[in-house]
Amino acid sequence: MALPSQGGFSSTRRGSMYRRKRGRRSFSWFIVIVAGACITWMLWPSGSEDIVLEEVAVAEATPMATTKPIVEKRIIAMPPAIFEKPVVVKTNPDTPFVAPVQKLETPVAVATPVVAKPMVLAATTSSNLEEGLNSLDRGDSIEARAQLSALLRSGSLTETESAQARGVLTDISDSLVFSRTVASDDPYAIEYIVRGGDTLSGIVKKMGLNVDWRFIQRINSIKSASSIRPGQNLKLVTGPFHAKVDKTTYRIDLYEGDGNEQVFIRSYRVGLGEFNSTPTGLFRVRRNSKLMNPTWINPRTREFYNADNPENPIGERWIGLEGIDERTSDLTGLGIHGTIAPESIGTQSSMGCIRMGSTDVEHVYEMLSEGVSTIEIN
Repeated sequence: MALPSQGGFSSTRRGSMYRRKRGRRSFSWFIVIVAGACITWMLWPSGSEDIVLEEVAVAEATPMATTKPIVEKRIIAMPPAIFEKPVVVKTNPDTPFVAPVQKLETPVAVATPVVAKPMVLAATTSSNLEEGLNSLDRGDSIEARAQLSALLRSGSLTETESAQARGVLTDISDSLVFSRTVASDDPYAIEYIVRGGDTLSGIVKKMGLNVDWRFIQRINSIKSASSIRPGQNLKLVTGPFHAKVDKTTYRIDLYEGDGNEQVFIRSYRVGLGEFNSTPTGLFRVRRNSKLMNPTWINPRTREFYNADNPENPIGERWIGLEGIDERTSDLTGLGIHGTIAPESIGTQSSMGCIRMGSTDVEHVYEMLSEGVSTIEIN
C-alpha cells in the first residue's frame, strides 16, 4: 500500500544514513520504527476496502468508465419521463371517469334523431306518392309507372321520396321492360311472331325500334341470335330511351319515351371527369359512334390501345356524344364508356367522359339509339 511502502522506503534510506553519522542511537531508532509499524498495521484499512478505493480511483482516472455511467443514467431516466404524463392524468379524479362518459354519450345523442328522421320523411313520402302507390296496389303497373315517373320528373319530391320512387319504378321495370312479360296496355312494348327469314337485327329495323337488337335478345333470354325460329313469340321494346346524368350523386337515370310521357326505367352508377371536367348541358348520341371492343388513343400520351387489349382503359363499349345546345355544340370527344377500374365508379377519375361498370354500360349501350337518344348532364 501507498502508506507502508512510503514509510518503509523512507525509514530504510534514512536509517542507513543515520548509522553512518550517529551509530550509538541506532538501537533506539529501531525500536521507534518497529513500534510505528505495529501501530500502522493495526490502524490500516482492510484489504477489501483497499480494492474499493482502487476501483474508484481507476474509474475516476478512466474517461470511458466515467462516460458510461452517465450515458446509462440518461437512458434509464427517459422511460419514467415518458410514462409520467399518463400517471399524472390518472391521478386526476375527473379525467378517467367523467371524460369517457361524455364521449360515449355524444354518439348516442346524435344517433337518436338519425333513426327518427327517416320515419318523419316516410310519412311525407306516403302522402306525396300515395296515388302512384295505390295504383300499384291495385295491380295497375302501367298507371303507377306513369304517375310516379311524372312526380320524379317534376322535381317536387324530396331526396328520400325520389329514392323511394326510383326503387319502386325499378321493380316495375324489371317486369315491364327487362322480362318477357308483355302488358296489354304498355305503350312501349309489343308482341311479335317470328317469320321465316327473320333476324333480330332485321326485326328491329323492320319494326322501327329505337333499341339495339341485342337488347331484344337480352329481354327474351335468347342465348344465340341465330337460334330464333318461325312462330316464336318475342317481346319487342320500342324505345326511344334517354338519359339524365346527375354529377352530384354520380348517377345516370334512363327514361323511356319522349316529352311528358317519359317513364323512369333504371339508375346506374357512373364515374366522371377529374377536377369536375365533365361538361354540363344537352347532348345526343352521335351517329355511327357506338362501338363494341373499340380501339383507343390516349389524347394525352398518344398511346394506342388495340381492340381486345385487356388494358384498354375505356373497356368494351363506347357511345359517342355530340353537343346540341349553345353550351355544348363545340365540344368533341365526349362519350360514355366502360372501364377496367371499377373502383373509380363514383369518383372523378376520367378525362371528362362518363364511365360505367362493364355490365351496366352494356345495358345502356343497347338502350340508347344513335341520332335519337339524348343525354342531359347536370
